[in-house]
Amino acid sequence: MALACGCTGDNPENSATDVGLRHLVVECRDIIDTVAELVPDYTAHGSDGGFVALPTRTLQLGRSGSADSGHEDYRFAKFGLLVRRSRQALLEIVSAPDGAFFNYGSSAFGPADTLTAGPCDSDRGDWVVWAGGIWVNEPGCVEVVVSSEDEEIPAQLAVGAPCDTRT
Repeated sequence: MALACGCTGDNPENSATDVGLRHLVVECRDIIDTVAELVPDYTAHGSDGGFVALPTRTLQLGRSGSADSGHEDYRFAKFGLLVRRSRQALLEIVSAPDGAFFNYGSSAFGPADTLTAGPCDSDRGDWVVWAGGIWVNEPGCVEVVVSSEDEEIPAQLAVGAPCDTRT
């Protein structure tokens, strides 16, 4: 899967300043692929076959943040974001190693605690795919809430380290 870097810019529509969060709207023009069925190591979240699919495997940490970016101590874990083409999905980081943020789309690089993707028209495949991932300053479990319409579901991303599955 290809990697496309980008995140929020200085666009006021992408700022959730009232709660101190940065919000990213992932554009349909940035879709890299469509698929008819889920890819291996992904799980759908939501009723009726799900509205968003996230990886179940431990994500590998890759490249470090650029010099002078303010994120030099961060590492990137890439994964495709899959959203059912007819649905809109909201992802929010609710618990993570300090300062974790999403990085999807073609906007300017910057932290995003929440993102919205979809719906997107496509006559191929049930799922649309965006390239990107998450930046963390230490390996750990990133807890997110995924929501669409009247559904809100907790999910975990194992970023550089497995999530503790004990209850």
